[in-house]
Amino acid sequence: MSIITLTTDFGIKDHFVAIAKGKLLSKIPHCQLVDVSHCIDLYNVGNASYVVSGAYASFPKNTIHIICVDAELHENSRFLLMRFDGHFFLAADNGICSLLTQEREDAVEKVVLLQNKPEHLSCMDLFADVCAAINGGADAESLGELIGSEDYVGMTELRPRISEDGNVIFANIVYEDHYGNAVSNVSKKLFEEVGKGRPFLFTGSKYKMTRINKYYADFNTETRALSEYHGSSLLIFNDLEMLQVSLYKTNPATSGSVKSLLGLGYHDPIIIEFESKNE
Repeated sequence: MSIITLTTDFGIKDHFVAIAKGKLLSKIPHCQLVDVSHCIDLYNVGNASYVVSGAYASFPKNTIHIICVDAELHENSRFLLMRFDGHFFLAADNGICSLLTQEREDAVEKVVLLQNKPEHLSCMDLFADVCAAINGGADAESLGELIGSEDYVGMTELRPRISEDGNVIFANIVYEDHYGNAVSNVSKKLFEEVGKGRPFLFTGSKYKMTRINKYYADFNTETRALSEYHGSSLLIFNDLEMLQVSLYKTNPATSGSVKSLLGLGYHDPIIIEFESKNE
């Protein structure tokens, strides 16, 4: 039985998600459909890649992951089937695939530029046909043209950059989660490879921090009660080992979020400066 996940910017108010599921079930009646998220910010491929990156590895190998974000089918649009880390990914050629694979490019097995047909009136028509073909045992190459990484859109502006001297990481906020945390595109692996245990200064908006919490409540309770830290800003590596800016025990709907209180939202720049190796 095929497992197919759905990540879209369709929202949950309208009929769009039901149509997507209906098309898939019409082609593969016994497939198992799993909703990852339908609340991706509109047309936001950075949001989509972060959410899918966090979810896909928990599913069995050969799961098909549909990412229908900024994915309008028209005469100039291109759609991809990517085999990555033992999974299948279906998405528009809009940068999502390059963001998904940016830290594990060696795990990309193949990428196929899909063939749009006249009967495909939407991306979900195309994706449903591809899912049915994969479920039936078709080889990926039979569904379009095999292409290399240089042949599909790369989104380099949402990749962290390292200064020439190796002392600074220039990065961005790429996601705001349900708790109002601002997630960056700096992985723990990158942070440790560049930092090598050196002291650092994090700058985001007008705020600066020099410490990463081991857990959210990792404060000095010898001098202040933990309750006194409510609303305090902190850095932490989240469950996906991505560096994020958080506010301790705040509610975005009432007391505010990192975006509303610290001014750090999607695409905003952050800088991590490590103590010079020569100091």
